Amino acid sequence: MKLNKKVIESMTVTSAMLVMTTITALGGSTEDGTGDKTESVALNKNGKAGIICELQNLEAKIFETGNLQVASIEKTQKDIVGKSSQGVLDDESLPGGTAGFQDFAAEAALQSIQEDAEASEDAKVTEDVNAAETEGAENVQMAAQEQTEQPPEAGEWNNRVMANVEEDMNIRSAPDETAELAGKFYRGDVAEIVSVDGEWTQIASGNVTGYVKNDYLVYGLEANELANEVCSIYATVNTDGLRLRSEPSEEAEIVTTANVGDKLKVDKEAEETDGWIAVHTSDATAYVSAEYVGVELNLGTALNSEEVAAKEAKEAEEKAAESAKKPAVSASTDDVTLLGALIQCEAGSGSYEGMVAVGAVVMNRVRSGSYPGSISGVIYQGGQFPPALNGSVARVIANGVRSACLQAASEAIGGTDNTNGALSFRSAASGYGGTVIGANVFF
Repeated sequence: MKLNKKVIESMTVTSAMLVMTTITALGGSTEDGTGDKTESVALNKNGKAGIICELQNLEAKIFETGNLQVASIEKTQKDIVGKSSQGVLDDESLPGGTAGFQDFAAEAALQSIQEDAEASEDAKVTEDVNAAETEGAENVQMAAQEQTEQPPEAGEWNNRVMANVEEDMNIRSAPDETAELAGKFYRGDVAEIVSVDGEWTQIASGNVTGYVKNDYLVYGLEANELANEVCSIYATVNTDGLRLRSEPSEEAEIVTTANVGDKLKVDKEAEETDGWIAVHTSDATAYVSAEYVGVELNLGTALNSEEVAAKEAKEAEEKAAESAKKPAVSASTDDVTLLGALIQCEAGSGSYEGMVAVGAVVMNRVRSGSYPGSISGVIYQGGQFPPALNGSVARVIANGVRSACLQAASEAIGGTDNTNGALSFRSAASGYGGTVIGANVFF
């Protein structure tokens, strides 16, 4: 407790008065005066004890009345005695009567005790505030840590859903099973959540917005897990001449090459190797440097009613074409590589359909009976394919055949023919009649 100057002075005067009274009672020395003369006393050791005794009695009454803490008595006495030992109470004049000073002393003591209580309360409030601030800071830190520990996909997938179905599910124009069909949500499709209405979730995906049953959806990170399980992952090439190697090493054999924009399907079953991405080729797994590809999930989107109709019509056509597909020809890896190299030389800068068409011409000749009965025999037949005769095909094989060309070769060997049985082709600018596919005309 700290007493301000006025309180100390007041209590000093009061204490002096109490000393005078106490010493008088004990037979001490005083100087009597008459009229306006005041009584004075020099404070000695016995006087200090008297002050303490009187103050203790006085404060005890105050505490009994106000239910205050008794711990303040001793401190108040020490403050007064400390001041008296410095001579503050010596030779003080005492105007007024003893009773008045005793009242004032009581008031001063009460004020001091109240200040102690206020200081204690302030300290308690400060302590509580500091504790709250510390707890708040810890909570913020914990929240930040939890956010940091979340996978990068967490925020991206917070408002996403996936269709947890084997094939597809209907999207309705209203949250009712009898509502008009708005489209279809297929396995592997992702959608954004618009709202959740009881048993239905309104989604937006592709060109359709509508309602689907909650029972067939997975949300957030669970949707992300499903996407990684059921969706293909593709590595998009960002440089020309990227080498695909047989092992995850720069010293490994070159299987083929890829160029900017090529999409290579990632082999999710292959063992992960730092710095390398395992991708599928026509007949094996190859590896590309992760530095030169961008990897992403091949997420689908829902289709509206018109798109569903077009998709189903296309599937019907493909099914019909598959049933009319020519029988596959047995071929070795070398045959696939050879045909892929020829395709790269003849149509490598064009469309994929054009690549398949060149391969189909070779395979139509193999099956015709009018040409050699093997892929190598047809390709190296005199006067037929200049790239095979001038060494271009051999050079492509040495440097690695592009994956797209190998895939086109595999399709042609498997029986795909988009040329209507053509046995020859020329540049589309040649004027020959036939079916134009890519940069060539097939006849």
